Amino acid sequence: MREQIEVVFRDVLAPLFAKEGGTIELVSVRDNLVQVRLSGAYRGCPSSAFMVSGFVLPALRQAVGTTVRVELLA
Repeated sequence: MREQIEVVFRDVLAPLFAKEGGTIELVSVRDNLVQVRLSGAYRGCPSSAFMVSGFVLPALRQAVGTTVRVELLA
């Protein structure tokens, strides 16, 4: 599962965030929990939670299944 998640981060999420001047970091994968950290334009941004729920979570669920959860770290 981790390999699939890394592919989504590299090929889909990182370029998407980079277009907006931000970065997304895959911090850890444990069981079905994926921890991420945002920086650049998204660090402290009020829309960070929306980006995670609206883009990160759907992309990961499409790749690895609906049981995956995402936690945004500060």
